[in-house]
Amino acid sequence: MGPKRVLLPVVAFLGLLFLAGLRLQNLSAVSPLQPPLLGSRLPLPRHGTLPPPRAPRCPGQGFQIGHLLAAFRGCVTPEGEILLQEYLAGWKELIKLIDALGAAFGLLARETQTKMAILEGHRSGPHAPHYHTLQAMVAFELRRGQVGLRVLPPDQPPSGSRTLLRLHRALKWLELFLGKLGRSGVEEDPSQLCAEAYQAALARYHGWWVRQAAELAFLALPSRRELYGLVCAEGEKEARAVLLDAVGTIARVYNITQQLYATHGLLELP
Repeated sequence: MGPKRVLLPVVAFLGLLFLAGLRLQNLSAVSPLQPPLLGSRLPLPRHGTLPPPRAPRCPGQGFQIGHLLAAFRGCVTPEGEILLQEYLAGWKELIKLIDALGAAFGLLARETQTKMAILEGHRSGPHAPHYHTLQAMVAFELRRGQVGLRVLPPDQPPSGSRTLLRLHRALKWLELFLGKLGRSGVEEDPSQLCAEAYQAALARYHGWWVRQAAELAFLALPSRRELYGLVCAEGEKEARAVLLDAVGTIARVYNITQQLYATHGLLELP
C-alpha cells in the first residue's frame, strides 16, 4: 500500500476525531539541537530523584513548552478561578504544537481554532464581563438557558460552556498521555501509551468507526526520542522532569474545571 493510501485514512480519522469533540497526539518534530537517532531509543531512568523542572527554550521552534506552562499556570487565580483569556493562551500554544506535527494535522489545528474563536467571540461580545472567568461564564449561561442541557436552542449563539467542554476533554487526553510518556520506560511504546490515554479520556464519546480508526492513527506516532525533541530538554532526565511538570500544571487546570462542571451536572453535555 502506497504512502498516500495510508495517509488518507489517518487524515480522515483526525478530522472525525476532533469534530466529535477532541484530539491530540502524534508528535514527529525533532529539536534542531538534537539530531534524530535512527533505529534507537534512549533509556529513561526508572528510579532516583528527578532534577528540578525547568522550561527549556528551543531556538527556531514555534512551540515553546515554557510558554505553554506559563499560560496554564497564569490562568488559575489565587481564589481558584480559571481566567478564560489565559486559558485560551494555553491552547494557542497547543495549536503551535499541533502545527509542528506537519500538514496532515492542519484540520485539527483549524477545528481547535474554531472552538477558540467561539470563546473569544463571547469574551469580546456584548456580554464580555460575564466571560472573564470560567466560573462566571457557566453561571451566566445557566441563568440564560444558553447551555442547552438537552437540546441547544437554535436561536441562541454557540454556548461557551459546551464549547469549552470539548477542549476540556482533549486536555485530559493530553494530560494522561504526557504523564504516561514521562513515567514509562524505554520498552513501552508511545503509540500504546497514547491509545491507553484515548481509551481512558475520549473513547466513550466516539462511535465505533472512530474508535477503530483511532487504532490506525496511533500507529503513526513517532519514537520516544522524537517526542522528547519537542520540549528541547538536554537529556532524558530533563525531558522527563519537564513533561511531568507540564502534567501537574495541566492537571490543576483540568481538575478545577472538572469540579465546576460536575457541580452543575454539565460533564455529559452532548
